[in-house]
Parts: sequence; C-alpha cells; structure tokens
Amino acid sequence: MTKFHYRSIATLTLSLLLMQLSAQTYLGARSVGVSNASVSYADNWSQFSNQAGIADVKETTISAGFQNAYFIKELSTNVIALALPTKSGTFGINYTYFGYTKFNQNKFGLAFGKKLGKRISAGIQINYLYTHIEGQYGSQGLASGEIGIRTEPIDDFFLAAHISNFWRAEYVGVDDIYLPMRFKFGASYLLYKTALISAEVEKDLDLPVIFKSGLEYNMLNKFYLRFGIATNPMLFSFGFGYRMNPFNVDISFSKHPILGYSPAIGLEYSIRKNKK
Repeated sequence: MTKFHYRSIATLTLSLLLMQLSAQTYLGARSVGVSNASVSYADNWSQFSNQAGIADVKETTISAGFQNAYFIKELSTNVIALALPTKSGTFGINYTYFGYTKFNQNKFGLAFGKKLGKRISAGIQINYLYTHIEGQYGSQGLASGEIGIRTEPIDDFFLAAHISNFWRAEYVGVDDIYLPMRFKFGASYLLYKTALISAEVEKDLDLPVIFKSGLEYNMLNKFYLRFGIATNPMLFSFGFGYRMNPFNVDISFSKHPILGYSPAIGLEYSIRKNKK
C-alpha cells in the first residue's frame, strides 16, 4: 500500500472520529455541569437540548457559549443562540461551530417552542449542517430535524422527551454514514425550591444507552452549584452559575476517565421583558 493510501485512510479515520465527537452537541455550560441531564430544563439553552423548553422563555434572550474537549484546541465548540418570545410562541435562532481549519462543522438552527396548555409544551427545530474536510473529501451540507415535548404532571415535577435527526439524514455519496439519531427521555424535580434533581436516558441508534443524573443547588437565587455523572463512558462533572440579572454566567467541567477534563463556559443576557 502506498504512502498516499496510508495517509488517506488515516485522514478519513480521523475525520470520522471528529464527526462523532462533534455530534456530542454542546448543550450549554449549565447542562455540562449536570452531565447533560437537561432534557427537562427550560431556558434559552433548550435550543440545543429540547426545543420545548424555550416555550417558557419570557424575555428576549441572547446566549453564547464555548467548550473545549480535553484541552485540545482542534476540538473546540462555539455557539450562539437568540430567543424571541411572541404571543404565538417562542422563536429561536442558533449557530454552532466545531473544529478547526482542516475539519469543521457549521450548524444553523431555526427553533420554535409553544405552550400547548398550562402544563405542557412542544418544540421543533430545523438544522442545516455544513461539514468541511480539507483535501479530496471536500464539503457537504445536509438538513436535519429535532422535536421535543415537556410536561409538568404535578407541581415542580417535569417529564420530557426529545428526538434529534428524526428523519435520519444521510451524507450523499458515502454509503451508510448518517447523522446520529438520538432519543432522550428524562425527568427533573425541584426539591424545596432550592435543589433541582434530574435524571435522563439517552440512546443513539448505533451506540449503547447512556444514563445521566445531575443536581443543581440554588443558593439565594444568585449562586448555583452543579454536579453530575453519566455512563458510557463514565463521566463526572461539576460547575457553578452566577445570576446578575439580566446577565448570567455559567462555568463547568466534565472529566473523562482517560482523556481528562473538558471546560465549558456560557454567557447569557436578557434584553427586555415582554409587554403584557
């Protein structure tokens, strides 16, 4: 086998690995702090986890975030999201950039979340994902969709479900390489109005089931402590948040048993309240 062939195989293998890593979507530093057990959360970051959650966003809000996987600069993710509440529901616009010059993915998303009743919300998002691989593999774009639901059957107890890539988008010209299709189901309970306990199950069609759990402790409605654990692989996480309305900041870390730490930061600003 020629040197060129070895290099080509190595490049393709690395590219597919990076695509899988990038598929682990950044859900916000708040979510990272609880090992991403956040499908039942409701805030602007729900544009990345479960669009039903943005139905409860009451202010025009802009969020920006950054995550670096294992302190490898090529495995960095940058995101920005804007939520626009209206009488018809909450509209969302978001953008994600992952990678570096030789390999990167740009994802544009349009989201909508709506209250269907006092205790139930639904959401949907349409994405356009553009993947660039330097060299002979070129670039390609494709569309995918997400859909979710969130409900509060009893006070302070929330159930949620979400499906990403529900029509299973496939790369053209490459046999049997699909975007990940994931199913998530989770619950959270607000204990004594101070501790939010969450649990979640996630299943990728091609990967083992992941179990996640997290705890967010609210101190004086300003400072938040977070802890989480997840399986496959076993991940531990921790973080904190500080609320300085209308400005919020979240910083978190997750720890892989072999690859080490991945830091994340999220910033958020609420522009104005809706007029009643």
